[in-house]
Amino acid sequence: MKNKSSKNDLTIDECLRFRKIEEAFLSRCRHFGYNEIKTSTIEPLYIFTALGALNEAKLRRIYSFIDWDGWSGERVALKPDSTACVARFYGEHLFPKNPRQKLCYVENHFEWADSWDDISERWQCGIEDIGNKNPESDVEAIYMACDIIQKIGFEKYYLYLSYPSITKEINAISFDKQGGEVFINAIEKSSENHTADYLENIKSCLHRSAYEKVQPAFENFVSICRKLDSLECKYVIDFSAIGDLNYYTGIQFQVLSTPKRKSKSDILCSGGRYDNFIKEMWKLPEAVPAVGFALYIRNILRHGSIMKDSSESIDQLQNICIYVSNITKHDVKTGQMLCDKLSRLGFVSQITLNPVEKEKYESFGLVIEVDHERFIDGYQVLYSQKIGKPLLKNLFGEFNA
Repeated sequence: MKNKSSKNDLTIDECLRFRKIEEAFLSRCRHFGYNEIKTSTIEPLYIFTALGALNEAKLRRIYSFIDWDGWSGERVALKPDSTACVARFYGEHLFPKNPRQKLCYVENHFEWADSWDDISERWQCGIEDIGNKNPESDVEAIYMACDIIQKIGFEKYYLYLSYPSITKEINAISFDKQGGEVFINAIEKSSENHTADYLENIKSCLHRSAYEKVQPAFENFVSICRKLDSLECKYVIDFSAIGDLNYYTGIQFQVLSTPKRKSKSDILCSGGRYDNFIKEMWKLPEAVPAVGFALYIRNILRHGSIMKDSSESIDQLQNICIYVSNITKHDVKTGQMLCDKLSRLGFVSQITLNPVEKEKYESFGLVIEVDHERFIDGYQVLYSQKIGKPLLKNLFGEFNA
């Protein structure tokens, strides 16, 4: 066969590693009270264009087409970003009932690729904390992102914080000598580890009346950084970083796999605060504060050392084969019950209806045959390297009841 595989495919090993990433992500979401949702793959194009949610470069790469109903049609798009879709979902289903929502998702996105060798489908795990304007919600999102990255196996990662609205406001002001030099110096030193005290020092130098407009944002930034310091989260403040999503209004952050970003593939996670987007989408009288982040699954999977080949990392002694030799509904259900209980104990168990060759027994820690007609207990241990039938009976009791 001609070797022309799609870069969008996920291999068996990548799917196993993806599942572990997803499990770690959803576990942390449960810890912090997030509810999972799924939004549509095909969305109205206007939710990405009308509010300027995406910059021009991302807009050029949207897959869009006309959804015809026979006489006319609406222009729709394959989802390039989840935040806009979650905002649409929130307004339609949740806002009238309870404006305060904590939502999470595992979804795919699409972006026009220049060639077959480029990736056009991307997977993300993300959260959106909607209705909370306190800096604690920003801290929670950043902490969760770093905690998940650690959980899935990154011993080293690099957290970068930015506040583009501060940078834009200060750039629009004529610098005084002291304030200007301090801020320019801060941009140049964006590769060093920082603390809230470092940020406080910059803020204190911007004391002219012209800088009054940025003081509340600076105070918010300092507050977030102090709480991150208490959580022992190491970070770098980079005032030069501005992302490609135009809806952010407050802090932005990225978690990188390298000390300095060289390409988009170095981004493991990114997120930030967007307080005006939902208000503008739904023409609401007041702002609906929100903060969120997304894990970039493809970029995480590129790191072969993270959650190494899951199929090979399984201890064969933990690998259990359940052979249902008498193919009846009762016996298959018994096999499924065994499989579920063993899996909950941490074993990797699988059911087969095909006979298991004796020469393959050694690739398993345990081989069980299920047949209620032949065996008094309903099953029999054919081969064991670690677990005997007495232990199974003590754990599960009889299966022929």
